[in-house]
Amino acid sequence: MLSILTLRAAWLAAAAFFAGGINAIAGGGSLLSFPALLQAGILPVQANATNSVALMPGQFASAAAYRRELQRHRSLLVSLLLAAFTGGLLGARLLLATRQEQFLHLVPWLLLTATVLFAGGPPLQQRLTQKLTAPDVPHPSGLRPLARILLPIGIFAVCLYVGFFRAGSGLMIMGVLSFAGIESVHEINALKTAIIGVSSIVATVTFLFYGAVLWHYGLLMMLAAGIGGYASARIARRHKPRGIRMAIIAMGCIVTAYYFWKVY
Repeated sequence: MLSILTLRAAWLAAAAFFAGGINAIAGGGSLLSFPALLQAGILPVQANATNSVALMPGQFASAAAYRRELQRHRSLLVSLLLAAFTGGLLGARLLLATRQEQFLHLVPWLLLTATVLFAGGPPLQQRLTQKLTAPDVPHPSGLRPLARILLPIGIFAVCLYVGFFRAGSGLMIMGVLSFAGIESVHEINALKTAIIGVSSIVATVTFLFYGAVLWHYGLLMMLAAGIGGYASARIARRHKPRGIRMAIIAMGCIVTAYYFWKVY
């Protein structure tokens, strides 16, 4: 019995470590950690809640590594984090009140949309803003007025998903941020980790209130994900944005194909 528990703990810790690392770079780490929990014999809703809690430290660890990139967008943080808080809260309540299988059928289409947005975000955003808005006084964030208004709405919508299921949510947020006009991959990663961190906290509190988290697995995975997230974010900051963007697009294609195969 002890050996089985030890192997299970090692398996979940390894999955959380790599999931935290993937989330720090591109998102989609739940593709490792969530199935690992299911293979450990945990029911889907409890596995989903535990997975959300387990990966939360990785988001803040990687956000700490990106703290310099957050400075440029500090004027947007209040509205974005408020949207993340509200979306995460409502999404967590939806998870606890709705059959998970009904929402899973939307996941592949959401991931496909996010991948397309991230891949074509900068050129498409530039064309749209040139047509819809006139030149104005530059904002510290570098975003146009319309983008600054609509961005919190998009973040709120994605954070509903974060609270509900989470898998691939990092990719979705990166797609929204890219489409809004943020071109630096490092800045996108910094905002993504902060946004998911806040929405994950409020979802975690909700899950705790309803007793949906299995802490004997969650605590171990939290530690492993935190280490993996910080280490990967530090490494990612040394790479050229073009290479990282291509890696994110490739990850998006893989994650999308996996969920189309799994769901349909």
